Amino acid sequence: MLKHIILLFCVLFSCWLHAASEDRALQSGRLIVGTNADIYPYVYLDNQQQPVGLVVDLWTQLAKSAGLKLELRILDRTELTRALEQNKIDVIAGLNRSAEREQQYLLGPTLVDVYSNVFVHRDLNNVNQLAQLKPYIVGTLRQSANGTALGKAVTGINIHEFSSEESLYDAALQGEIKTFTAQDRLNPRYARYKELQEQFPLFRKLPLQKMELAYAVQLKRPELAAHLRLAFAALPGGFTEKLERRWLSGISDENTVLVAMAEGNPPLMNVTPNGLPQGLLVDLWQLWSEQTGIPIAMVPEITTKGLKTLRQGRVDAHMGYPVGAQAPADVRPVWPVYRLMSSFYYSSGKQLTALQQVTQPIGVFAAASYLDKLRQDFPALQIRSFEKLEEMLRAFERNEIAGFFISDLVMQHRVLQTNANAYQKLEQPRYQTELQVLVAEDAGKLAEQLRQGFQGFTQDQLEAIEKRWLTRPETGYYHSFRQQVPLSAETQQWLKEHHVIRVGVMANWPPMEFVDADGTFKGVTQDILTKLNQRLGIELMAVPYTDWHQLVDDFLAKKLDMIANMADTPERKQQADFSLNFWPSQWAVLSLGQTAEISSMRELNGSSVAVEKDYDINLLLQQQFPGINLVPTSHYNESLELLQQGRVNFAIDTLMVAGGTIRQPEYSNLRMHLPPDMPVTPSLFAVRKDYPLLLQAIDQGLRTVSEADRAEIRNRWFLLDVDPGLAQDRIYTLVLQIVGAGLLLFSVVFFWNMSLRREVGLRREMEQKMRFMATHDDLTQLANRALLQERLEQAVMQHARHQEKLALLFIDLDGFKAVNDNHGHHVGDELLTRVAAMLKHCVRKSDTVARFGGDEFVVLLTGLLDRDDAALVAEKILMQLAQPVQLSVCQAKVGASIGIGMYPDDGTDPQSLLKAADGLMYQAKQQGKGQYRFSRDA
Repeated sequence: MLKHIILLFCVLFSCWLHAASEDRALQSGRLIVGTNADIYPYVYLDNQQQPVGLVVDLWTQLAKSAGLKLELRILDRTELTRALEQNKIDVIAGLNRSAEREQQYLLGPTLVDVYSNVFVHRDLNNVNQLAQLKPYIVGTLRQSANGTALGKAVTGINIHEFSSEESLYDAALQGEIKTFTAQDRLNPRYARYKELQEQFPLFRKLPLQKMELAYAVQLKRPELAAHLRLAFAALPGGFTEKLERRWLSGISDENTVLVAMAEGNPPLMNVTPNGLPQGLLVDLWQLWSEQTGIPIAMVPEITTKGLKTLRQGRVDAHMGYPVGAQAPADVRPVWPVYRLMSSFYYSSGKQLTALQQVTQPIGVFAAASYLDKLRQDFPALQIRSFEKLEEMLRAFERNEIAGFFISDLVMQHRVLQTNANAYQKLEQPRYQTELQVLVAEDAGKLAEQLRQGFQGFTQDQLEAIEKRWLTRPETGYYHSFRQQVPLSAETQQWLKEHHVIRVGVMANWPPMEFVDADGTFKGVTQDILTKLNQRLGIELMAVPYTDWHQLVDDFLAKKLDMIANMADTPERKQQADFSLNFWPSQWAVLSLGQTAEISSMRELNGSSVAVEKDYDINLLLQQQFPGINLVPTSHYNESLELLQQGRVNFAIDTLMVAGGTIRQPEYSNLRMHLPPDMPVTPSLFAVRKDYPLLLQAIDQGLRTVSEADRAEIRNRWFLLDVDPGLAQDRIYTLVLQIVGAGLLLFSVVFFWNMSLRREVGLRREMEQKMRFMATHDDLTQLANRALLQERLEQAVMQHARHQEKLALLFIDLDGFKAVNDNHGHHVGDELLTRVAAMLKHCVRKSDTVARFGGDEFVVLLTGLLDRDDAALVAEKILMQLAQPVQLSVCQAKVGASIGIGMYPDDGTDPQSLLKAADGLMYQAKQQGKGQYRFSRDA
């Protein structure tokens, strides 16, 4: 019995000791964390005076991981340590780690790295280093570690302390100080934040110090410290990185890709005075965002710092970093976005024939990819590296360097336009720089998204961007793709080993593919192959066949490497890989001449239509127009024969082939129709499945085939105009032969000639109709998106040169859906047609009205003096739409919401203007409809 009593006593005593030793926070389950609230974006008070920020989110999750209820107490900086000593709080949320504090407290692991900076006014171009701050007053918050760090970094610097962040910002805007310390970002809750950001842009900040933010616990509470350390280790993977991304970038959307850009490198990458990114590569990335649907946000930095922020995970990608033979460590090159040549520039007052003659130091950018090669080529050369062009130019003006290496493109746009006579260029040596899109080493998914997006750009898109930014676009990198497509080393080696590629083609399908009387293969396909041969440096050799099935059998037996114009049916996708579309196939309907014009494919319901059985359009016709009786044929000539014999009502083939047919005299009795609802199909190359590098090369080559290239080919093989010279010769011959037959026979020939001329006129009219259809909306006859884009691009370039304003009105009809739903699509179409006519009446002939899609319209107004001119047109449109519209079956009443984007205030390129106008239209709609909206900055 005594043993049991002693054992029970020991157990109870052990529990008492454990309870006495356990930390009070762990006992109560409540953790009191103290912090100050004036460090944006780490801890600050929101509009409801509640603490928010990166540190708040971090401690909320940390307390949850520790199984404790969080109580956050906001205290003054001076009260934090005293509150911890007096046990009023359990933890200080975050302190700058230092050796002294390691002795005072139990510091936890580093929660986050905090980077403090000195923000410099945009006018202080000469301030690029901390030491250059000495002549200026630097503002800092009272009792901030930033002031101490700055005092140590720059001896004797003049520091002025402010009691609050707001008073510091006010002093900066009032011109009392031109520099001040802050963390990564300015506080957007400041009333004049936008004005402050414009005067103190992010890319002008100078790094001051890196602080390791760690929590602090009293030395006498090791149990709590150990428990919190375990809780921190148990946080979800990548949690702190997500918080940094959200709070330090200002982007809360996790899907937004943050892109570091090297400012000060026009025309490639630069920042406008009001902080907006602009440049050739900026436009390229915006195009990537539009085509992939992935939002982006650009972070201006100096080149080397952009790489650092990428390594830190604070951005997702670098817009274009100079990469040499070896990529920088810890990052992954994704895509060669641009290529530049750099030369040595020196004073026009000196004479140099070789770089070896230079005895003074020369300047080179710190991020230059050719720096090691330069040192290797000229080991005796003294090289001084610079972060910014301004620093390098000042060193040159002070005669500290003899000259400097710089990209010819940047030199032309940044220096020579304003000071062309001060410099001259040494012809040799020149170094090539490749700008690569970079991502973090472990960002495989993003790398693939970026690669696919950039690969998808067409030659026309790339050249349009170069044309916008280069004074001589014909010298641009993208323009050079017309001569030589840049391929990877792996692809180049493969093509070298497989130089001749056999391409199966048809010998009897003019003008797409045919063998002429001399035995030479010609046609559209051959012209495409010729361009690919020139640009890829290979030989794509056409192998003509008269039997399509034999051609396919030889391909499957690997006697051929490719097939031209093969449909990518599910069955064939098992047998081959398919290229990009190299020639969009528009299809045409042929009939005997007396047939009335066909305005819709549905008019062919119940009719017999001959189509070659191997065409991919057969499946589309069966799906979309099941009422048509399709008659499969072995080849095109069989379809024509059936039509001529009257055994079918119509025949279908591509516009190219049908157009070539009706030019031939023996088919002058046929007529061609272009119904607007006829499907359009792609023309593809089939490539052997075991040749993926060939497919990659073919696709890269096809992307360089521009619309101008296609127009050249189209004009060579597809002319609807009938050559009247041949007809006249035939007429004159006949007239000479039957001259004695008299007036009767002459009359026959005369009327025949008139009929022929009429046919020529009809075909010319058809060609004009085709051109109109390509650029206009079928229903309203207004300009379509393609024509709007073309005119907008031209207008932007013209207005940029003349420094004029233009406006883009994005119009969405209010109430259209009700009319369309209640009375049917035909009434909706009638309403759209009436609205289109009204819009054209509201603008000048020099302006453009386009149907953007559905019930959305866009109006382009050019040559404006100010935004009031655009407002007048918008008011006129709203006034006209306010009137009831009498339709065939009802009286409709609609309105409109209008967003007005102004050039250059809302954007300096077509994409940004359209995006701005579209966003403003939605604002107008949300604020009550029947109104128009400008941006505040316009």
